[in-house]
Amino acid sequence: MKKLLVLLATTLTLAACASGGEGSGEPVRDISPFDYVTLSKSPCFGACPVYDITLQGDGRVTYHGGRFTKLQGQHSATYSAGRFLEVLSMLEMRGFADFDDAYTRETCQPWATDHPTVTVELKSGGLTKKLVWYTGCRGLEERARLEGMVDELERILDVQSFIGTPDERKPMRR
Repeated sequence: MKKLLVLLATTLTLAACASGGEGSGEPVRDISPFDYVTLSKSPCFGACPVYDITLQGDGRVTYHGGRFTKLQGQHSATYSAGRFLEVLSMLEMRGFADFDDAYTRETCQPWATDHPTVTVELKSGGLTKKLVWYTGCRGLEERARLEGMVDELERILDVQSFIGTPDERKPMRR
């Protein structure tokens, strides 16, 4: 019985945090374990880390490392449920929903060759959006905003713990 009460109290506390709480002025957010954000980076001509990482609404993380990453193959971790809310808040603040769906070689001029493509995909509540950004696109007004959003997403998802620091990846560049 005591364990059930503790579980109920914890669930109610997390629900209050997720919803912004009464009178907080924060929008109510019903987060589902099926909500997710995925960040992927494709290969480039050089030693760019190739990976994808997915954070579920309940904090479960799935990472798959390809080339030039400290951890290769499939790995998993668990973050607090609040981490997904942090991602949602950051994406909202940076105007993720307002970005075009694609900034690719087909949609931007001029562009440089041999750069990675970054993909950010979000499903949460009524919003499902996939943004594809070829980082070789030049002359984009949104470039600084895109870079800032991706950098912040990498920080929140703690991508470096999976792909390693540049120094940790140096031996892979032979």
